[in-house]
Amino acid sequence: MGQQNEAQEDKAMERLKDFLEGCDTLWVSPKSTVREAVKYLCDNKIGAVLVKVDDEAVGVFSERDLMHRVINQGLNPDEVLVEEVMSRNPITIHVNDDINLAKALMHMNKVRHLLVVGKEGEVVGLLSVRDLMEHDLAASADLIHQLNDKYYERAYAAKWRISSNRVIVETYHPDS
Repeated sequence: MGQQNEAQEDKAMERLKDFLEGCDTLWVSPKSTVREAVKYLCDNKIGAVLVKVDDEAVGVFSERDLMHRVINQGLNPDEVLVEEVMSRNPITIHVNDDINLAKALMHMNKVRHLLVVGKEGEVVGLLSVRDLMEHDLAASADLIHQLNDKYYERAYAAKWRISSNRVIVETYHPDS
């Protein structure tokens, strides 16, 4: 019985490794100018990017960093380096952790991005609150379709009975 419960729990857990499969890890150098980083964000249609030195993530540069630490401070994006305005020491989560843990970490730490790492601490990806929202919306849409299918399957199901050597088929349409 214990093994069956564990199997059910494992099925219910959606691990980050399944969620991040096929995603590229995009990054910029800390020596890039903010203007270069913003162009990279725009070209890739993303809101944040890892900042890496060699294979080590040293920070995250996001749209919010641009707004709060560059534009709001009156700094010139052509002169400021990413390392001067990036968010340092990103919160990490392991690739085998559950998606719900990622949501909880983001909420508790009031952050919009988590650095996803593997067994050896290697960078696997950058998870955003937008990624999680899109995942939840897709899951909700699937559930709505399933519920809708069940409803119409029952609502339009023909019911039949045998009476006096006859077969009587009754149908029901919920709109009539």
